[in-house]
Amino acid sequence: MSPEASHYQGDNRPLSAASVVAPETFILATRDTGYRDIASALAELVDNSVQAAATKILIAVDESRSATRSGLTVSVLDNGSGMAADALRAALRFGGTNRFGSREGIGRFGMGLPNSSVSQARRLDVYSWQRPGRAYHTYLDVDAIARGEMVDIPIPQRSALPADFKKPSGPSGTLVVWSECDRLGRIRLPRIIAKLRQTLGRIYRKYLWRGLDIQVNAHRLISVDPLFVDSRAETNGGRPYGAPLRYEITTSAGRVSTVEVRFSELPLIEWAGLSDEEKRQRGIVGGGGASILRASREIDYGWYFMGKKRRENYDDWWRCEVSFSPELDELFGVTHNKQGINPDASLIALLGADLEPIARSLNARVRTAFQILKDKAASPSVTAASANDRFLPPPAAAVRRVNAGGLKYRLDNKPIAGPEFYSVHLRRGVVRVTMNSDHPFFWRVYRQLADNTDKAHRDVVERLLLAAARADLEAVTSGERQYVVRLRRAWGDALAAFLEVR
Repeated sequence: MSPEASHYQGDNRPLSAASVVAPETFILATRDTGYRDIASALAELVDNSVQAAATKILIAVDESRSATRSGLTVSVLDNGSGMAADALRAALRFGGTNRFGSREGIGRFGMGLPNSSVSQARRLDVYSWQRPGRAYHTYLDVDAIARGEMVDIPIPQRSALPADFKKPSGPSGTLVVWSECDRLGRIRLPRIIAKLRQTLGRIYRKYLWRGLDIQVNAHRLISVDPLFVDSRAETNGGRPYGAPLRYEITTSAGRVSTVEVRFSELPLIEWAGLSDEEKRQRGIVGGGGASILRASREIDYGWYFMGKKRRENYDDWWRCEVSFSPELDELFGVTHNKQGINPDASLIALLGADLEPIARSLNARVRTAFQILKDKAASPSVTAASANDRFLPPPAAAVRRVNAGGLKYRLDNKPIAGPEFYSVHLRRGVVRVTMNSDHPFFWRVYRQLADNTDKAHRDVVERLLLAAARADLEAVTSGERQYVVRLRRAWGDALAAFLEVR
């Protein structure tokens, strides 16, 4: 038998020994290409569902569904447009769909379904239908290919869906089933589910906000916003830093496409006291960097476009988001599995010129806030005010709540919605004085003192504020609250005007 006739395709045509791909070794090598984990591989299937206009995507991970095969079974069921038999067969070929090079949506290369599937599972089954009760089915079997028994995608056959899968919610859709998922080692199912919910909730946050319903083991995904600014996200409380930056770039096709960059600051004052475990659960620890969004879908997260500034732990407390359209794929260097970027030098230079100074400024703000928190723990001004308040008559509203030792004091800083540069609250014998971290006084005066470690002058400024707050409290408890509030706001407005650089 000649070498050219040593293998045969499914239609009995000989497969040349000099063919571009040797299926038996290609399929095994492909299993090791490019997917970080099961979440990133499943994202390829979610992309396909989104591309098919699905509004509901049900992901299920089961460790007991198959009685004859080992490993987990993972399925993805959607109510998208479905595929005809010929399209279904093409979809299982590596690069076989008509979306290769497409810039029309979330897809791009048309390799996501087979590539991601064999990276996690030894068997892939796909059912798709465009009318109720008319599903077609075909499959890939890694072991059969490796043994040389399967060189063609089987012609799709009419088939009912497996009985143990949930009934589709629409007239059309697709079901993808991975069986023998042997790449997860000894990771326990609850941990896998938690990872899927966290990662997919972040990758598809924009789509979840638009109404896409993605469920993992019957639990609907809650969006995860790495900037912590959107109230619809699982955890929020961050604040935008500055206005979005927009860059108009001319593509190779002569069209203009926009790159948008946003920054945010996390609420350090409120969250600094959280335990390390709570910080990890919220995604604070190790979360510094930029979220890279392509067509509203996150494709990478890392330390990009920050110039020569190296990443530090302080950078966990601010975030960046870079959004672009598929027209700029070459400039961003999008990988074929949409899990990373390798940006062009010209793009790095363009964005880095602005992003590096902003990153350094945000880092400095975090450093200052931590220094203030550190100093606040043993602030001599607060200690002195708390010790000497007993020499002052207690405010009328606090007489019954204060012992002979007088009022206690606390000094904080955080953003305040209003022109005043500080606010005062009395509760349970504690006077809380809050400096407005958005006011020029905080950054032009108080922060400068903290940066220069001028503790003596900072102590004087803090005592001045505490005394002003005590006087405010006297007036408020005497029934002059509205006057005090107006005065404080007028004072804040005037101070802001006088501190402006001319």
